[in-house]
Amino acid sequence: MIYLDHAANTPVFPEVLEAMLPWFQPDHVGNPGSIHTQGVKARMAIDEARQKVADMLNAHPSEIFFTSGGTESNNAWLKCFNGDLVLTTELEHDSVLAPLANSQKIATQYMKVYGDGSVDLDALEYSLQHTRNTGRAVSIMWVNNELGTSNDMDEIGELCQEYHTFFHTDAVQAAGHVPIDVKACHIDALSLSGHKFGAPLGVGVLYLNNSVHKFPFISGGGQEFGMRGGTENVPGIVGIGKAAEIVKCRMTDWRKRWARCQIAFFYTLKGEYRGNYWVNGCDEISNIISLTLTGINSESLLLLLDQRGICLSAGSACSAASSKPSHVLKGIGLSDEDAASTVRISMGYDTTEQDMTDTARAIAECAAQLAAMYP
Repeated sequence: MIYLDHAANTPVFPEVLEAMLPWFQPDHVGNPGSIHTQGVKARMAIDEARQKVADMLNAHPSEIFFTSGGTESNNAWLKCFNGDLVLTTELEHDSVLAPLANSQKIATQYMKVYGDGSVDLDALEYSLQHTRNTGRAVSIMWVNNELGTSNDMDEIGELCQEYHTFFHTDAVQAAGHVPIDVKACHIDALSLSGHKFGAPLGVGVLYLNNSVHKFPFISGGGQEFGMRGGTENVPGIVGIGKAAEIVKCRMTDWRKRWARCQIAFFYTLKGEYRGNYWVNGCDEISNIISLTLTGINSESLLLLLDQRGICLSAGSACSAASSKPSHVLKGIGLSDEDAASTVRISMGYDTTEQDMTDTARAIAECAAQLAAMYP
């Protein structure tokens, strides 16, 4: 099998699994809220994981709150935002767009984006200049989950600081893929999901700067400094801490590998594929490639590739069951037909150049088969 859907879910690192396993055993059974030895051991494990995540983000441990994943984090930061206007883009993940759309007290203003999916910084600054300078926030994702395009967090953070604006970023696809420094980027709130960078499903992080006024997002129990009630997921938290430690050490090497893998993929595709295609997003090094193959139905292509043991997706896994075209692809100007002819290839930490060469060749062959079937 060649698995190239890491933007949807990435396998747990072996070291992460090893770190987690003891916390499923009888001698590590304590509740972190208990004062006996087993409980204290669990509390210390959570504290250690919190420090490791803080180190990955250049944050203080007191600013790290563990959640169930990116969706919860993207909902939870709004509980700590005491304003009534959010500047965002139409390309955000649904876990950002839906809470804003459903809010009775928060208005939403959508910023212009370029064809590669990055936000128009001039338009953002104009909006910051011409809206009231209190009670507003900017929420813009760091790395787009369908395109792989990175937004300029340094510049956005500078603008938010200059215009005294709360700054949240959905960094779910950024963790493990680009360096993250919440202090340098003047970020007030940031969302992470463990299963995107080698930790297990069901654990995430909400970073909240110590200057932010806190308000509980799950009441009852007093866990997570009183912010999120409920007994902590100790194995998952230990896992995300270990994953953060690994990411901090190895990400530079992964990015070099992804660059080589991209070269191998496009070299093969150019030589093998006879139809028209283009790449969505920008040409920077990313683990995500959004590829439109003119006239080739992506769903049919994915099924043929799956028969060959190659796993890709047509976009965000969270909206895979929907028959609607991707709002991200539509947001950068693709027609319904072209959006339905687009696949997402997302590399992982162990993806090889041979994997990408074989995938490019398989795409060319399967697309030719479909073109012959449906001329």
